[in-house]
Amino acid sequence: MRPSFRWRLVACALLVGTVVAGCTTSTADNPTSAVPSSTASPSVVDTSSASPASSVPASPSPSVIDASTPPPTPTTLDPEAQEIADRAAVEAAYARFWVAVGVIIRTPDSQRDALMSSVAVDPIRSKILEEARDSEAKGLDRYGAVVAHPFWEQSIEGAATAVMGDCQDSSQFGVINVATGEKTNAGVPDNKIRAVLVRSDDSIWRVQDIFFLVDEKC
Repeated sequence: MRPSFRWRLVACALLVGTVVAGCTTSTADNPTSAVPSSTASPSVVDTSSASPASSVPASPSPSVIDASTPPPTPTTLDPEAQEIADRAAVEAAYARFWVAVGVIIRTPDSQRDALMSSVAVDPIRSKILEEARDSEAKGLDRYGAVVAHPFWEQSIEGAATAVMGDCQDSSQFGVINVATGEKTNAGVPDNKIRAVLVRSDDSIWRVQDIFFLVDEKC
């Protein structure tokens, strides 16, 4: 039996802050994609001790290039290749966001704004910063990891805004009392999420808002 609406809404509050606009339910029809949908392999975002930089994969070793052959002239990617590249960049930005969410409370207050500004924009940036200060005052922190199962229901098509889905497993991600070590309020294994990301002027994707679709099944 799936958890009740209220329980799922509370889980939402624990993951991204207080129950406000960034924690919104939706029953809107999912738009279809002009590009065949694809589901990425599940990715674990360990928020227990990592830093945002740790979520970025290491750069591959450079390929060996024959010096006698001039390198190809860079060309604009065709639409399909551009879509694949944009989706990969969005998924990586989304992973970095959850790493930052996991460590934001234990980050010194003087560094929190810079941390969240690297992965998020308002309105969700301000909400998480406010929630972090409130949690610190109450002696709370986050523990564990989320497992992302990203999926796409609409294409990016070169736009500066992307809407991505995630059937997130947050059952091992929750709140811990720093003084007692007591863990409470773990999430659920099937949070259906709609994430809105924007490509900023520096060409970096950042999370703008997270919507937990508590009345929809993954």
